[in-house]
Amino acid sequence: MHADALRLDEPRAAGADFDERGFRHALGRFATGVVVISTGSGEHLHAMTANAFMSGSLRPPLIVVSVGQRARMHERLMGCAVFGVSVLSDAQEAHSRHFAGEPQSRLAPRFAGVDGLADVVLLEHAAARFAARVVDRHPCGDHTLFVGEVLVFSLGEHAPLVFFGGRYGSVAGSRLATPTAAHALPASAHCEHVEPGSTVCGKP
Repeated sequence: MHADALRLDEPRAAGADFDERGFRHALGRFATGVVVISTGSGEHLHAMTANAFMSGSLRPPLIVVSVGQRARMHERLMGCAVFGVSVLSDAQEAHSRHFAGEPQSRLAPRFAGVDGLADVVLLEHAAARFAARVVDRHPCGDHTLFVGEVLVFSLGEHAPLVFFGGRYGSVAGSRLATPTAAHALPASAHCEHVEPGSTVCGKP
């Protein structure tokens, strides 16, 4: 197998002539899921779409989200104690666009509250949902990595929404098996209706 080595003096090397647009396209070659990060509830609910989400640890259960420092969500996460992450299903592309600053006039997102966590709501019908406590914040260039310890989570039966090369897609198979989760959201979780175009629509 032969592979051409990158030279440090090529345009894509770090430096004054760094090709930022090309770098973004290169990052776009990494297929990801899509999540909606949420903080607060009711009139104080704020949410934004992101794809920089990852698992951090199993013991303790940690998740990580990366948020740009110019985003309104960044200020919210710097000051909040808990946040939510809803992994969008392949039927929720409109939700992704809505919470990325493209209001969908026919969309009426529905959020479910979590018993015992007044400042966290999670999207209904998501592929997976996590409520987490902020345990660390790490500056990372023009972003900050927010580390959350998962307090409660749930799994759906829906296939996830996929983002690749600036476009949405889905994985093969429309529905997935749902393992039993010891820390699943309680059945008594209440639902909250959010009007489209309201303050919940935060630009990333």
